[in-house]
Amino acid sequence: MTALPAHTPLADLASPDFATVREPYGEDTRNCRYLIGLSADGTPTTVAVRGSRAAPRRMPAVVVSGSATLRDVVEESALLNLLELSPEAAVVMDHARSAVQGVLERATVDAYLRRDRFPGGPVRGGGGWGAATGDDSCLCGTHRTPHAHVICAFGGCGRVNALHFYDPEDPPECPGPGDALPAHPLILSVRG
Repeated sequence: MTALPAHTPLADLASPDFATVREPYGEDTRNCRYLIGLSADGTPTTVAVRGSRAAPRRMPAVVVSGSATLRDVVEESALLNLLELSPEAAVVMDHARSAVQGVLERATVDAYLRRDRFPGGPVRGGGGWGAATGDDSCLCGTHRTPHAHVICAFGGCGRVNALHFYDPEDPPECPGPGDALPAHPLILSVRG
């Protein structure tokens, strides 16, 4: 893999080798590397990675903004933490159109971390706010913090939870689907 420009939008780095399917889905015969499961409202909930195995490996969907750059999301420790939930891929979204743009492959993130980290260290702060002053103390444009969508498997809960951080030793609480089921510990329904 060649050197990755730090300021390239993720939409330009994303793999187009994917298909979207509505959850719950069974065996899908489409010839693509990634299957992205969508909830009824179109929220990405799972990513299935096809490999040499007979069945695709399903993981929770970690979602990143297509307008963000590789540098933006890698410098946010939240993404690196969330990639533990989905270690092979993140879903790249155009949030303005609510559309999946592709899949950010882990190999792309790894290549950036190995070779393309900032040799002199990142520039922080400076004489003003934003690109007009030449510093990188703010992100231009609209960006969203990386997050993961996970389906709770507690007693048939099924609620889609958005996580911005995940600690497997101290999982967060799921508020439950409504009055029928009170708040409870979040149990992941998809495991690698």
